[in-house]
Amino acid sequence: MPDQTKEIVCNIALFPEENPSPVLRVDGGGILLYANSASTELLTQWHCVVGGSVPGFVLKKLSMSLESGLNQELEARCGDRELSFIMVPIIERSYVNFYGHDSTKRKQIEEGLARSEERLKRTQEIANLGSWELDIADNKLVWSDEAYRIFGLQPHEFEATYEAFLEVVHPEDRDAVNEAYISSIRDGLDHYEIEHRVVQKRSGKILYVHEKCEHVRDEANKIVRSIGMVHDITVRKQKRMEVERLNAELKTRYRELEDLNKELEAFNYTIAHDLRKPLTVISGYSQVLEDLLDDKLDQKSIDYLKKITSSTINMSQLIDALLDFSKLAHTELKLGKVNLSDVANLVIADLKSAEPDRKVTFRAMENMEANVDIVLIKAVLVNLLGNAWKFTAKQKEALIEFEMKESDGKNVFFIRDNGAGFSVEEAQNLFAPFQRLRGAEAITGFGIGLATVERIIHRHGGEIWAEGIPGKGATFYFRF
Repeated sequence: MPDQTKEIVCNIALFPEENPSPVLRVDGGGILLYANSASTELLTQWHCVVGGSVPGFVLKKLSMSLESGLNQELEARCGDRELSFIMVPIIERSYVNFYGHDSTKRKQIEEGLARSEERLKRTQEIANLGSWELDIADNKLVWSDEAYRIFGLQPHEFEATYEAFLEVVHPEDRDAVNEAYISSIRDGLDHYEIEHRVVQKRSGKILYVHEKCEHVRDEANKIVRSIGMVHDITVRKQKRMEVERLNAELKTRYRELEDLNKELEAFNYTIAHDLRKPLTVISGYSQVLEDLLDDKLDQKSIDYLKKITSSTINMSQLIDALLDFSKLAHTELKLGKVNLSDVANLVIADLKSAEPDRKVTFRAMENMEANVDIVLIKAVLVNLLGNAWKFTAKQKEALIEFEMKESDGKNVFFIRDNGAGFSVEEAQNLFAPFQRLRGAEAITGFGIGLATVERIIHRHGGEIWAEGIPGKGATFYFRF
């Protein structure tokens, strides 16, 4: 053999030995015929030497390769490395060559991808959000696991085509869904979006879904693929439908109540008119009798006539108060910034001018403001300050205070006095119409002032409450 040829043969013979990855040759009986130096660590792990037997799992793969005459793959762990072998059967010589390479990085990448896919799958399950992809040319449809769950199908039950997808869409929505998708392609749109129903095959359950997709174009700008998502919005849709149903019921109820209130208001005015007429007659004839028989009646009879006249006047005032109270529910609020301190000072000034001999100290915090209806809020302060004025009448040094404090980020206004006060039991019915405090018989009023105040405060979206101690005064709190 020429020297040059010998050198070439030697170099070829050295090729497996110089390979940095394991190279093995094993015969059909599982005997190791050859191993290069890169296989040392692996063979140590396998407890195998040249001329000895390879592990059972290797022999099993080797037999499959020789019987089929096809290449096989073998995965093996070697220390902290992952090795992959291509097994090439040499049938005529009854052995198999193993060509290994380090697949550690590939394995790490594959494991990372598997973890990412699992996270994506779990995320889609949590969000009830599936994904899909349609190859338009091949009519090949790919669904994620969550998409299968939403449509109530298993992969083996579904012919993954666009037409098969349409079969799952609710019959009443099918044409609209098809038109939305087809027209988006026909019109060259970049995406389409639609809500529709699907009918799950096994259970027949109807779900509401939101679908959205984007189209992918080729180099010629032709749409070739669609990538989209399908979101199960059944719970959200049902809640929205329930809200819409409740809103419709509320609107109907509101109209019914509005009509009823109008009827009640008309009824109130009718009753008021019918009551006033006899009251006017009684009052008028009482006055006539008093004028005609003034010199013929004794004092007791004159007092009776005056009580009749006074009672008719009180009754007429009560009718006016009730009408005003009933109108509060319909009065349109005209909101604006109002200086409550100024309004309160005006109310107290009127009370002082009516009873100039009273010794009452009034203190009001300056520049207390609120966004309220000035007419209605004046009625509130007239009632509350008027009550404080009346119920401090027996105090030698009456004190009424109007101040403001902050609670839970909101302004709370309060009117405090050192008057008669009230008990815990009385506080429970304080704002009910026609409920009067014990000992208030000598105090003028009809018992609807605080009910009026509460209704006005409620009209402003606020609340009112009170605290009191018998004989030590009362405090009324309110906020808007």
